[in-house]
Amino acid sequence: MALEDGKEPGITIRLIQNRPLPLRLLQFFLLFLVLGLGVSIISMYTFRYFGIQNVTGVGRSNIFLPCFEAPNDLENWIRPPSNLLHKMNDTELFWRASFVPRIKEYPYRRVPKIAFMFLTKGPLPLAPLWERFFKGHEGLYSIYVHSLPSYAGNYTPSSVFYKRQIPSQVVEWGRMSMCDAERRLLANALLDISNEWFILVSEACIPLHNFSIIYRYISRSRYSFMGSFDEDGPYGRGRYNWNMQPEVTLAQWRKGSQWFEVNRRLAVNIIEDTTYYPKFRDFCSQHVMWMSTTSLRC
Repeated sequence: MALEDGKEPGITIRLIQNRPLPLRLLQFFLLFLVLGLGVSIISMYTFRYFGIQNVTGVGRSNIFLPCFEAPNDLENWIRPPSNLLHKMNDTELFWRASFVPRIKEYPYRRVPKIAFMFLTKGPLPLAPLWERFFKGHEGLYSIYVHSLPSYAGNYTPSSVFYKRQIPSQVVEWGRMSMCDAERRLLANALLDISNEWFILVSEACIPLHNFSIIYRYISRSRYSFMGSFDEDGPYGRGRYNWNMQPEVTLAQWRKGSQWFEVNRRLAVNIIEDTTYYPKFRDFCSQHVMWMSTTSLRC
């Protein structure tokens, strides 16, 4: 510019004019602003309708979850387990099955059932006969199957043996593992509070009478049933180990098969026993069967 009057020469004044923004940069800025606004609106509505529920669910499950879920009504206490394949070991199972109500009268209409406990190696070849035996008597019986762990039953959903296998272990005849399997069957059956009588059978057993006769006879009896007898000689008293005293004396020693029928009170006594079980486990050799030294009249 030209010098103004009265000012010294050599001093130049430059006016810097603001250059307008490029059009392309302005378009990019507007596009970014629109996209950001759209994402914000979508996120707000998404969080409003879905996010709060998810956060609430996570908070309840991870922060406010109690140590155990307490049953909120009587039905949860008396309902039998829906799945027999639990994850309890024997110690936990026996402890859980030993729970006994101290009041004899039930606060609901209890229909006592017979628990049929099958101690098998694998399949049940006489299953069709048992199916016919149980037919029409639903609600009066329960079924439990202890087989080898490697065996998976292929029963149809309509079969009474469908999903009736319990967690099992390897069993050897004449060894203590057979007694463990029997106690395991009793403990699983005791988890159903409606089971009042417990019958141990094998895959070779068959019913000699129909279900009604057996149920009527057992339910009216004051006794449990177990085969045992005193036999002199090497295969009877000759198998007695004197280390079993004083808990088990020679006069109490009996011989018999393992098949039995016991009531609920005696079944609880068997699984909670810590007096006689160690004696038979530690001092009974192979082929010596574990006999209960308690009275058969209960």
